[in-house]
Amino acid sequence: MQLISTEKTAVSKGISACLEKNLIFAAYRLPNQQDPEIVIQKSAEKIRINEEDNYYDLKGFLVAPFAETEKYPSFIISPDIYAVKYLSEEQYDELQSLKALPVLSDNSHLPVAVDHDDYIGQIENIIAQIEQGNFEKVVLSRVKVMSGSYISRLAEIFDELTVAYPNAFVFIFNAGPHLWIGATPEPLLKAQNGTMHTVSLAGTRAYSEQNLNIGAWNSKERLEQEYVTRYISKVLSKFNLANVELVGPYTKQAGNLVHLRTDFSFRSEELKNCLGKFLKELQPTPAVCGMPRTQSLELIAELEKHERAYYAGFLGPLGLNDRLAFFVNLRCMKVLQNHLALFVGGGITADSVPEDEWHETEIKTETLISVLRKVEE
Repeated sequence: MQLISTEKTAVSKGISACLEKNLIFAAYRLPNQQDPEIVIQKSAEKIRINEEDNYYDLKGFLVAPFAETEKYPSFIISPDIYAVKYLSEEQYDELQSLKALPVLSDNSHLPVAVDHDDYIGQIENIIAQIEQGNFEKVVLSRVKVMSGSYISRLAEIFDELTVAYPNAFVFIFNAGPHLWIGATPEPLLKAQNGTMHTVSLAGTRAYSEQNLNIGAWNSKERLEQEYVTRYISKVLSKFNLANVELVGPYTKQAGNLVHLRTDFSFRSEELKNCLGKFLKELQPTPAVCGMPRTQSLELIAELEKHERAYYAGFLGPLGLNDRLAFFVNLRCMKVLQNHLALFVGGGITADSVPEDEWHETEIKTETLISVLRKVEE
Protein backbone atom coordinates (compact mmCIF):
# COMPACT_ATOMS: atom_id res chain seq x y z
CA MET A 1 0.00 0.00 0.00
CA GLN A 2 1.20 3.49 -0.80
CA LEU A 3 1.30 6.60 1.33
CA ILE A 4 -0.76 9.62 0.35
CA SER A 5 1.29 12.61 -0.84
CA THR A 6 0.38 16.29 -0.93
CA GLU A 7 -0.96 16.06 -4.51
CA LYS A 8 -4.40 14.49 -4.16
CA THR A 9 -7.25 13.21 -6.29
CA ALA A 10 -10.70 12.66 -4.76
CA VAL A 11 -12.05 9.13 -4.52
CA SER A 12 -14.97 10.08 -6.80
CA LYS A 13 -12.52 10.92 -9.59
CA GLY A 14 -10.80 7.59 -8.94
CA ILE A 15 -14.18 5.86 -9.33
CA SER A 16 -14.69 7.53 -12.71
CA ALA A 17 -11.21 6.54 -13.87
CA CYS A 18 -11.78 2.92 -12.82
CA LEU A 19 -15.12 2.81 -14.63
CA GLU A 20 -13.62 4.28 -17.81
CA LYS A 21 -11.08 1.44 -17.79
CA ASN A 22 -13.57 -1.15 -16.47
CA LEU A 23 -11.10 -2.13 -13.73
CA ILE A 24 -11.83 -4.43 -10.82
CA PHE A 25 -12.38 -2.06 -7.88
CA ALA A 26 -14.62 -1.09 -4.99
CA ALA A 27 -15.32 2.19 -3.26
CA TYR A 28 -17.33 2.62 -0.10
CA ARG A 29 -18.26 4.94 2.74
CA LEU A 30 -18.87 3.37 6.14
CA PRO A 31 -21.97 4.40 8.15
CA ASN A 32 -21.62 7.66 10.05
CA GLN A 33 -18.19 8.34 8.54
CA GLN A 34 -17.17 11.24 6.32
CA ASP A 35 -14.39 9.82 4.17
CA PRO A 36 -14.92 7.36 1.30
CA GLU A 37 -12.33 4.65 0.64
CA ILE A 38 -11.28 2.99 -2.60
CA VAL A 39 -9.71 -0.40 -3.33
CA ILE A 40 -8.29 -1.03 -6.81
CA GLN A 41 -7.01 -4.36 -8.09
CA LYS A 42 -4.35 -4.41 -10.80
CA SER A 43 -5.00 -7.90 -12.15
CA ALA A 44 -8.01 -8.83 -14.28
CA GLU A 45 -8.78 -12.09 -12.46
CA LYS A 46 -11.32 -12.32 -9.65
CA ILE A 47 -9.73 -13.76 -6.49
CA ARG A 48 -12.21 -16.39 -5.34
CA ILE A 49 -12.60 -17.35 -1.71
CA ASN A 50 -14.48 -20.08 0.17
CA GLU A 51 -15.52 -20.90 3.71
CA GLU A 52 -12.34 -22.90 4.37
CA ASP A 53 -10.11 -19.85 3.88
CA ASN A 54 -8.74 -18.10 6.95
CA TYR A 55 -10.55 -14.78 6.72
CA TYR A 56 -8.16 -13.26 9.23
CA ASP A 57 -5.38 -13.61 6.64
CA LEU A 58 -7.37 -11.92 3.85
CA LYS A 59 -7.17 -8.25 2.96
CA GLY A 60 -9.35 -6.25 0.56
CA PHE A 61 -13.02 -5.76 -0.27
CA LEU A 62 -15.05 -8.96 0.06
CA VAL A 63 -18.15 -9.67 -2.06
CA ALA A 64 -20.37 -12.71 -1.42
CA PRO A 65 -23.55 -13.68 -3.33
CA PHE A 66 -26.96 -14.66 -2.00
CA ALA A 67 -26.28 -18.22 -3.16
CA GLU A 68 -22.84 -19.46 -4.19
CA THR A 69 -22.64 -20.60 -7.83
CA GLU A 70 -20.02 -20.79 -10.57
CA LYS A 71 -21.62 -17.72 -12.15
CA TYR A 72 -21.79 -15.81 -8.86
CA PRO A 73 -18.80 -16.76 -6.67
CA SER A 74 -17.53 -15.13 -3.50
CA PHE A 75 -14.42 -13.09 -4.18
CA ILE A 76 -12.16 -10.44 -2.70
CA ILE A 77 -10.88 -7.34 -4.49
CA SER A 78 -7.19 -6.98 -3.75
CA PRO A 79 -6.04 -3.58 -2.38
CA ASP A 80 -3.16 -3.14 -4.83
CA ILE A 81 -4.07 0.54 -4.65
CA TYR A 82 -5.88 1.61 -1.48
CA ALA A 83 -6.72 5.13 -0.39
CA VAL A 84 -8.94 6.99 2.05
CA LYS A 85 -10.65 10.19 0.86
CA TYR A 86 -7.90 10.97 -1.69
CA LEU A 87 -5.55 9.10 -3.99
CA SER A 88 -2.00 10.39 -3.97
CA GLU A 89 -0.44 11.70 -7.17
CA GLU A 90 1.55 8.46 -7.44
CA GLN A 91 -1.54 6.31 -6.91
CA TYR A 92 -3.57 8.19 -9.50
CA ASP A 93 -0.72 8.00 -12.03
CA GLU A 94 -0.50 4.27 -11.40
CA LEU A 95 -4.27 3.95 -11.87
CA GLN A 96 -4.08 5.84 -15.17
CA SER A 97 -1.29 3.55 -16.36
CA LEU A 98 -3.33 0.37 -15.87
CA LYS A 99 -4.59 -1.33 -19.01
CA ALA A 100 -8.34 -1.10 -19.67
CA LEU A 101 -10.33 -4.35 -19.40
CA PRO A 102 -13.01 -5.45 -21.89
CA VAL A 103 -16.64 -4.71 -21.04
CA LEU A 104 -18.42 -8.02 -20.39
CA SER A 105 -21.92 -6.95 -19.36
CA ASP A 106 -24.72 -6.78 -21.91
CA ASN A 107 -28.48 -7.25 -21.95
CA SER A 108 -28.13 -11.03 -21.54
CA HIS A 109 -27.23 -10.19 -17.93
CA LEU A 110 -30.37 -8.08 -17.43
CA PRO A 111 -32.57 -9.60 -14.68
CA VAL A 112 -36.24 -10.28 -15.35
CA ALA A 113 -38.51 -7.50 -14.06
CA VAL A 114 -41.59 -8.42 -12.02
CA ASP A 115 -44.82 -6.47 -12.48
CA HIS A 116 -47.53 -5.79 -9.93
CA ASP A 117 -49.83 -8.70 -10.79
CA ASP A 118 -47.03 -11.28 -10.86
CA TYR A 119 -45.71 -10.11 -7.51
CA ILE A 120 -49.17 -10.19 -5.91
CA GLY A 121 -49.65 -13.73 -7.25
CA GLN A 122 -46.33 -14.86 -5.80
CA ILE A 123 -47.24 -13.37 -2.41
CA GLU A 124 -50.62 -15.13 -2.41
CA ASN A 125 -48.85 -18.41 -3.21
CA ILE A 126 -46.52 -17.92 -0.23
CA ILE A 127 -49.32 -16.97 2.17
CA ALA A 128 -51.24 -20.10 1.19
CA GLN A 129 -48.21 -22.26 1.94
CA ILE A 130 -47.66 -20.51 5.27
CA GLU A 131 -51.31 -21.18 6.18
CA GLN A 132 -50.72 -24.84 5.36
CA GLY A 133 -47.92 -24.89 7.92
CA ASN A 134 -45.05 -25.26 5.43
CA PHE A 135 -43.36 -21.96 6.35
CA GLU A 136 -43.28 -19.34 9.08
CA LYS A 137 -41.94 -16.61 6.81
CA VAL A 138 -40.57 -16.25 3.27
CA VAL A 139 -38.72 -13.21 1.90
CA LEU A 140 -39.76 -12.48 -1.67
CA SER A 141 -37.81 -10.12 -3.91
CA ARG A 142 -38.44 -8.46 -7.22
CA VAL A 143 -36.56 -6.44 -9.82
CA LYS A 144 -37.52 -3.05 -11.22
CA VAL A 145 -35.76 -2.27 -14.51
CA MET A 146 -35.06 1.28 -15.66
CA SER A 147 -33.68 2.23 -19.06
CA GLY A 148 -30.79 4.63 -19.36
CA SER A 149 -27.01 4.84 -19.52
CA TYR A 150 -25.73 5.74 -16.05
CA ILE A 151 -22.18 4.35 -15.93
CA SER A 152 -20.56 7.73 -16.61
CA ARG A 153 -22.57 9.22 -13.72
CA LEU A 154 -21.99 6.52 -11.11
CA ALA A 155 -19.31 8.53 -9.29
CA GLU A 156 -21.82 11.36 -8.90
CA ILE A 157 -24.51 8.91 -7.80
CA PHE A 158 -22.09 7.46 -5.23
CA ASP A 159 -21.40 10.93 -3.84
CA GLU A 160 -25.11 11.75 -3.68
CA LEU A 161 -25.84 8.48 -1.84
CA THR A 162 -23.24 9.34 0.81
CA VAL A 163 -24.98 12.66 1.41
CA ALA A 164 -28.54 11.31 1.31
CA TYR A 165 -27.90 8.30 3.56
CA PRO A 166 -25.24 9.13 6.18
CA ASN A 167 -26.24 6.12 8.33
CA ALA A 168 -25.97 3.59 5.47
CA PHE A 169 -23.07 1.65 4.02
CA VAL A 170 -22.69 3.21 0.58
CA PHE A 171 -20.74 1.20 -1.99
CA ILE A 172 -19.91 0.58 -5.62
CA PHE A 173 -17.99 -2.40 -6.94
CA ASN A 174 -17.03 -3.65 -10.38
CA ALA A 175 -15.69 -7.11 -11.23
CA GLY A 176 -16.16 -8.39 -14.76
CA PRO A 177 -19.87 -8.31 -15.63
CA HIS A 178 -20.79 -7.50 -12.03
CA LEU A 179 -21.21 -3.74 -11.50
CA TRP A 180 -23.33 -2.82 -8.49
CA ILE A 181 -24.04 0.28 -6.43
CA GLY A 182 -26.16 0.80 -3.34
CA ALA A 183 -26.77 2.19 0.12
CA THR A 184 -27.59 -0.62 2.52
CA PRO A 185 -28.90 -0.05 6.07
CA GLU A 186 -28.19 -3.58 7.31
CA PRO A 187 -24.92 -4.58 8.98
CA LEU A 188 -24.15 -8.29 8.97
CA LEU A 189 -20.97 -8.56 11.00
CA LYS A 190 -18.33 -6.13 12.22
CA ALA A 191 -15.30 -6.39 14.48
CA GLN A 192 -14.15 -3.52 16.63
CA ASN A 193 -11.70 -3.47 19.57
CA GLY A 194 -11.80 -7.24 19.98
CA THR A 195 -15.61 -7.44 19.91
CA MET A 196 -17.73 -8.88 17.10
CA HIS A 197 -21.19 -7.44 16.44
CA THR A 198 -24.11 -8.75 14.41
CA VAL A 199 -27.74 -7.64 14.19
CA SER A 200 -31.27 -8.87 13.65
CA LEU A 201 -32.95 -6.33 11.37
CA ALA A 202 -36.43 -6.88 9.94
CA GLY A 203 -39.75 -5.11 9.55
CA THR A 204 -40.04 -1.92 7.51
CA ARG A 205 -42.13 1.24 7.79
CA ALA A 206 -41.90 4.67 6.27
CA TYR A 207 -40.10 7.11 8.56
CA SER A 208 -42.28 9.15 10.92
CA GLU A 209 -42.08 10.18 14.56
CA GLN A 210 -44.87 7.73 15.34
CA ASN A 211 -43.03 4.81 13.75
CA LEU A 212 -39.98 5.47 15.92
CA ASN A 213 -42.16 4.30 18.82
CA ILE A 214 -41.91 0.51 18.94
CA GLY A 215 -45.35 0.36 20.52
CA ALA A 216 -46.85 1.49 17.21
CA TRP A 217 -45.67 -1.67 15.41
CA ASN A 218 -48.08 -4.56 14.87
CA SER A 219 -47.72 -8.27 15.65
CA LYS A 220 -46.83 -9.18 12.05
CA GLU A 221 -43.87 -6.81 12.02
CA ARG A 222 -42.67 -7.82 15.48
CA LEU A 223 -42.94 -11.51 14.63
CA GLU A 224 -41.00 -11.00 11.40
CA GLN A 225 -38.15 -9.50 13.39
CA GLU A 226 -38.39 -12.14 16.11
CA TYR A 227 -37.80 -14.91 13.53
CA VAL A 228 -34.48 -13.34 12.61
CA THR A 229 -33.50 -12.86 16.26
CA ARG A 230 -34.23 -16.52 17.05
CA TYR A 231 -32.26 -17.70 14.04
CA ILE A 232 -29.17 -15.66 14.89
CA SER A 233 -29.34 -16.86 18.50
CA LYS A 234 -29.39 -20.45 17.23
CA VAL A 235 -26.32 -19.89 15.01
CA LEU A 236 -24.42 -18.29 17.90
CA SER A 237 -25.28 -21.27 20.10
CA LYS A 238 -24.05 -23.70 17.42
CA PHE A 239 -20.59 -22.10 17.60
CA ASN A 240 -20.60 -22.23 21.41
CA LEU A 241 -19.95 -18.51 21.76
CA ALA A 242 -19.62 -17.40 25.35
CA ASN A 243 -20.96 -14.23 26.97
CA VAL A 244 -23.17 -13.13 24.09
CA GLU A 245 -24.78 -9.77 24.88
CA LEU A 246 -28.19 -8.91 23.40
CA VAL A 247 -29.84 -5.48 23.16
CA GLY A 248 -33.30 -4.94 21.67
CA PRO A 249 -35.61 -5.00 19.91
CA TYR A 250 -35.71 -1.27 19.19
CA THR A 251 -36.48 0.96 16.22
CA LYS A 252 -33.72 2.18 13.90
CA GLN A 253 -34.08 4.85 11.23
CA ALA A 254 -32.46 4.20 7.83
CA GLY A 255 -33.02 7.13 5.48
CA ASN A 256 -36.73 7.39 4.70
CA LEU A 257 -37.45 4.06 6.42
CA VAL A 258 -37.59 2.65 9.96
CA HIS A 259 -36.74 -0.96 10.91
CA LEU A 260 -36.93 -3.13 14.02
CA ARG A 261 -33.48 -4.15 15.26
CA THR A 262 -31.76 -6.29 17.90
CA ASP A 263 -27.98 -6.20 18.50
CA PHE A 264 -25.70 -9.12 19.45
CA SER A 265 -22.05 -8.88 20.54
CA PHE A 266 -19.34 -11.38 21.53
CA ARG A 267 -15.53 -11.73 21.54
CA SER A 268 -13.90 -11.72 18.08
CA GLU A 269 -11.25 -14.29 19.06
CA GLU A 270 -13.91 -16.99 19.39
CA LEU A 271 -14.29 -17.10 15.59
CA LYS A 272 -10.61 -16.80 14.73
CA ASN A 273 -10.35 -20.23 13.08
CA CYS A 274 -13.87 -20.57 11.70
CA LEU A 275 -15.10 -17.18 10.50
CA GLY A 276 -15.83 -18.45 6.96
CA LYS A 277 -17.95 -21.30 8.29
CA PHE A 278 -19.74 -18.96 10.68
CA LEU A 279 -20.63 -16.59 7.83
CA LYS A 280 -21.97 -19.48 5.77
CA GLU A 281 -24.24 -20.50 8.65
CA LEU A 282 -25.32 -16.94 9.40
CA GLN A 283 -26.09 -15.68 5.89
CA PRO A 284 -28.65 -15.67 4.43
CA THR A 285 -30.56 -14.96 7.62
CA PRO A 286 -34.38 -15.12 7.72
CA ALA A 287 -34.28 -11.34 7.12
CA VAL A 288 -33.50 -12.03 3.44
CA CYS A 289 -34.54 -15.67 3.09
CA GLY A 290 -37.20 -17.10 5.40
CA MET A 291 -37.99 -19.79 7.95
CA PRO A 292 -37.22 -22.65 7.69
CA ARG A 293 -34.17 -21.58 5.72
CA THR A 294 -33.53 -24.56 3.43
CA GLN A 295 -37.15 -24.84 2.31
CA SER A 296 -37.39 -21.06 1.88
CA LEU A 297 -34.36 -21.09 -0.41
CA GLU A 298 -36.04 -23.77 -2.54
CA LEU A 299 -39.31 -21.81 -2.77
CA ILE A 300 -37.48 -18.58 -3.63
CA ALA A 301 -35.67 -20.37 -6.47
CA GLU A 302 -38.99 -21.74 -7.70
CA LEU A 303 -41.01 -18.51 -7.54
CA GLU A 304 -38.61 -15.72 -8.41
CA LYS A 305 -38.01 -15.24 -12.12
CA HIS A 306 -34.64 -13.53 -11.58
CA GLU A 307 -31.36 -14.62 -10.07
CA ARG A 308 -30.61 -12.67 -6.92
CA ALA A 309 -26.89 -12.80 -7.74
CA TYR A 310 -25.22 -10.42 -5.26
CA TYR A 311 -28.49 -8.94 -3.99
CA ALA A 312 -29.04 -10.07 -0.37
CA GLY A 313 -25.49 -11.41 -0.23
CA PHE A 314 -22.95 -9.46 1.79
CA LEU A 315 -19.95 -7.24 1.17
CA GLY A 316 -17.46 -4.90 2.81
CA PRO A 317 -13.84 -4.23 3.79
CA LEU A 318 -11.75 -6.93 5.42
CA GLY A 319 -8.30 -6.40 6.97
CA LEU A 320 -8.05 -2.77 5.84
CA ASN A 321 -7.01 -0.58 8.78
CA ASP A 322 -7.36 -3.74 10.92
CA ARG A 323 -11.09 -3.70 10.35
CA LEU A 324 -13.86 -6.08 9.40
CA ALA A 325 -17.18 -4.56 8.36
CA PHE A 326 -19.67 -6.65 6.36
CA PHE A 327 -23.13 -5.48 5.29
CA VAL A 328 -26.07 -7.26 3.68
CA ASN A 329 -26.40 -6.05 0.08
CA LEU A 330 -29.83 -4.38 0.15
CA ARG A 331 -31.15 -1.13 -1.42
CA CYS A 332 -28.92 -1.85 -4.38
CA MET A 333 -28.94 -2.03 -8.14
CA LYS A 334 -27.05 -3.83 -10.85
CA VAL A 335 -25.73 -1.47 -13.53
CA LEU A 336 -25.59 -2.49 -17.18
CA GLN A 337 -24.65 -0.50 -20.28
CA ASN A 338 -28.18 0.77 -20.97
CA HIS A 339 -30.23 -0.34 -17.96
CA LEU A 340 -30.45 -0.31 -14.19
CA ALA A 341 -31.89 -3.28 -12.33
CA LEU A 342 -33.15 -2.30 -8.86
CA PHE A 343 -33.54 -5.18 -6.39
CA VAL A 344 -36.03 -4.94 -3.51
CA GLY A 345 -37.96 -7.38 -1.34
CA GLY A 346 -39.97 -7.94 1.79
CA GLY A 347 -40.81 -10.57 4.36
CA ILE A 348 -44.09 -12.43 3.85
CA THR A 349 -45.90 -13.92 6.87
CA ALA A 350 -49.41 -15.21 7.52
CA ASP A 351 -50.54 -11.66 8.36
CA SER A 352 -49.16 -10.09 5.17
CA VAL A 353 -51.48 -8.03 2.98
CA PRO A 354 -50.29 -8.44 -0.66
CA GLU A 355 -50.98 -4.83 -1.70
CA ASP A 356 -49.18 -3.53 1.39
CA GLU A 357 -46.16 -5.71 0.55
CA TRP A 358 -46.06 -4.32 -3.00
CA HIS A 359 -46.25 -0.79 -1.61
CA GLU A 360 -43.37 -1.54 0.79
CA THR A 361 -41.13 -2.55 -2.12
CA GLU A 362 -42.08 0.62 -3.98
CA ILE A 363 -41.01 2.67 -0.94
CA LYS A 364 -37.69 0.82 -0.86
CA THR A 365 -36.96 1.57 -4.52
CA GLU A 366 -37.18 5.28 -3.65
CA THR A 367 -33.90 4.94 -1.73
CA LEU A 368 -32.10 4.85 -5.07
CA ILE A 369 -34.61 6.43 -7.45
CA SER A 370 -34.72 9.67 -5.44
CA VAL A 371 -30.95 10.00 -5.87
CA LEU A 372 -31.15 9.20 -9.58
CA ARG A 373 -33.69 11.99 -9.98
CA LYS A 374 -31.38 14.42 -8.20
CA VAL A 375 -28.46 13.52 -10.46
CA GLU A 376 -30.64 14.00 -13.55
CA GLU A 377 -31.79 17.49 -12.50
